[in-house]
Amino acid sequence: MLLNDLKQITVNSFGIAEEVVDSTVVARSPFQSRLTEQLFRWWEKVSVDGIPQWSAFDITSHPALASNIYIVKALDCGSFQLRLYGERAIQIIGHNATGEVITSTSQGAISEHLHSYFTRVLAAGKCWRCRGPLLYAGREHRQFESIDIPMCRYGPEPDTILGVIDLLK
Repeated sequence: MLLNDLKQITVNSFGIAEEVVDSTVVARSPFQSRLTEQLFRWWEKVSVDGIPQWSAFDITSHPALASNIYIVKALDCGSFQLRLYGERAIQIIGHNATGEVITSTSQGAISEHLHSYFTRVLAAGKCWRCRGPLLYAGREHRQFESIDIPMCRYGPEPDTILGVIDLLK
């Protein structure tokens, strides 16, 4: 089930702006990171016929993204597993989250927010952008921009999120 008509920006209780992005949104509010923009431009090309298959993304065609990339897998139980974090993504959030599982009952502001957000990304079947303060301890003073795109890897429905995170100056 995909959600339609998501054209608004929302600012959550943590001060993070979240929005579905398309070319109209980007024209109004350009990306602040060249890395998030690069992944968005790839998404624009490959999503013309719907949500792209995982096999459509080849990291060797996007070497600049490798260190800022992260991958999230939806699990059958409604939870999410953080499958991979690039070296720069690890530095940005302050730890290697690879392997962590986020459930609907995970404790902590970050986990509660991420579960809700990842659910919306997959349900909408659209590209999402976030901007705001990092929620990780000791990093709240840093501003970030991220982009999250749903992909089909293990079946016909979106089940994987490919993302890029970058710090803003």
